[in-house]
Amino acid sequence: MTAESIDPRFAALPGRPGKIIAVHLSYASRADQRGRRPEHPSYFLKPSSSVAGTGGTAERPAGAELLAFEGEIALVIGTAARDVPIDDAWSHVGWVTAANDLGLYDLRAADRGSNLRAKGRDGYTPLGPALIEAAALDPGALRVRTWLNGGLVQDDTTAGLIFPLPQLVADLAQHVTLEPGDVILTGTPAGSSVAAPGDVVEVEVDAPAAPGRPSSGRLVTTITQSERGVDGRLGALPTSDDAQRAEAWGSREAAGLAAASDREAR
Repeated sequence: MTAESIDPRFAALPGRPGKIIAVHLSYASRADQRGRRPEHPSYFLKPSSSVAGTGGTAERPAGAELLAFEGEIALVIGTAARDVPIDDAWSHVGWVTAANDLGLYDLRAADRGSNLRAKGRDGYTPLGPALIEAAALDPGALRVRTWLNGGLVQDDTTAGLIFPLPQLVADLAQHVTLEPGDVILTGTPAGSSVAAPGDVVEVEVDAPAAPGRPSSGRLVTTITQSERGVDGRLGALPTSDDAQRAEAWGSREAAGLAAASDREAR
């Protein structure tokens, strides 16, 4: 099946992913920001229905406050991997592209452990716009950058990962079969923060040291406000506190400045 013949949400991919596996904390810069460093990688799943292409929108539901962006490097599996050694793991990655792992911090407490409602909403996994062939890339020399309304807010390389990309592939492959088209979101560096309705988030992945400096191009997502909220008769309502605000904004200082700006705007 070709990209042209499937849902346009998956036009940047070989097809609809069977599964999307996301890594929690993986960059040293992010770990330093959070004040905790994991001993081992940990993961969660996102539904393929959350995938979006470039130029799309992501809705913040009514009643929610903390919609955070996370620029990431996405790995797209090219050949099936199961119980592969770390030295062979990268050969199973077909392509690399940009991702934005959007999430509602307002629903983290209710979703702790799964992230399904917090990060699985429609449009919350933009991917693309172009695939870079992984075979020609050094997995330790990739770069991810994120812009918020034109200003650079994230800039890091895979040299700053706590867990190298081949390790993530090999670790996952000892637990589940990674199938062609599956996507691995490899975590976000420091600089992830909150986006408000009207904001435009752009993410780019490239290989600055590789011949031709291959790039995914900029993955563009505009944040919008939905009039529809969450029905509290069915499940947990969005809720936020100072701890969630600090995590979403990246620090208590940033959260405090945002709250002060919001009060002035009112």
